[in-house]
Amino acid sequence: MKQSFVFLGIIITLAVTGCAALHSRAAANAGTLDIYFLDMAGGASTLIVTPLGESVLIDTGSLEPKHRDADRIERACKHAGLKHIDCLVTTHFDVDHYGGILELSKRIPIKRFIDSDTPPVRYEKRQQFKKLTPLYEQATGGKTKLLAAGEDIPLKNTAKGPQIKLHCVASQKRIEGFAGDIDVPAEGFDIQKPDTSNNAHSIALVLTYGDFKFFAGGDITWNVEHHLAHPVNRIGKVDLYQVTHHGLDRSNNTILLKALSPTVAVAMNGPRKGIQPRTFKDLNALPSLKALYTIHYNTQYGDEGNPPPDFIANKTNPKKGEYIKASINPKKQTFTLQIGPEGKQQEYQVQP
Repeated sequence: MKQSFVFLGIIITLAVTGCAALHSRAAANAGTLDIYFLDMAGGASTLIVTPLGESVLIDTGSLEPKHRDADRIERACKHAGLKHIDCLVTTHFDVDHYGGILELSKRIPIKRFIDSDTPPVRYEKRQQFKKLTPLYEQATGGKTKLLAAGEDIPLKNTAKGPQIKLHCVASQKRIEGFAGDIDVPAEGFDIQKPDTSNNAHSIALVLTYGDFKFFAGGDITWNVEHHLAHPVNRIGKVDLYQVTHHGLDRSNNTILLKALSPTVAVAMNGPRKGIQPRTFKDLNALPSLKALYTIHYNTQYGDEGNPPPDFIANKTNPKKGEYIKASINPKKQTFTLQIGPEGKQQEYQVQP
């Protein structure tokens, strides 16, 4: 009798394992590109999962509160069926973009590390960076690759079907196709005071999948953005826009917003951080914009900084930690957005 139960247990185990494997293969063959905009409470972390199951994580949120952001990234990875992260991109060294890296690396293996520089020496005098820099070095083992403007992050493709490409258009305050000084006055340039912070050094990425295009610019600021759009639109129109710098007005140059002309924008804001009123107004004035989503309801700005409730991931409970997910289907030439794993999907057309 005991042997019969053992045999039955083996059969059940094999059946469950087989179903899981079939589910995993089905997900990989579904042909969708998935993008998760994670709740870092005003920080940033964006998870990209390709149709072949390859993963790129852009930024890791904050260290504090303890493990919160690593917990949320790990949760999204589980929802995406990931066993590891193929590539981690740290856009720049601000505490709300790379603070969660060490704790995350303890939860899930990370194969490759990409950044825009080593943590700046001048920041080491600030207590928060004195704490975070050693954690970053411990997590990466000092094995990071510098990503320059004009370079690609290699991704797997199949011989058939639409190709996927992740391309860097700005890094280290340098822009692909522009050799000049971004802070020098020029005709048609509404120049702002030079940004000496690390924000202007952010990595800015363009992800394409067939005709679909997505722009994620980290925390690049006004002067960098200008040269991405003027006098030449170096990016072109996009379908999906990760609102730069959490929706702060020191970024989101009006010229760039018009050049991008996104169909949908997603702001990784916080309860008291972004979207600021000028950026909110400029986004909503774009003829192309069909929807603006935010991670949080911003308590500072009311109707001047918040979309309708159905487009806010954490509208009533700022500690819920819900994400926004985009899924791109190149066969239908559409993409959908939803809030959380069970949220209602809203469908949008990919621009021709």
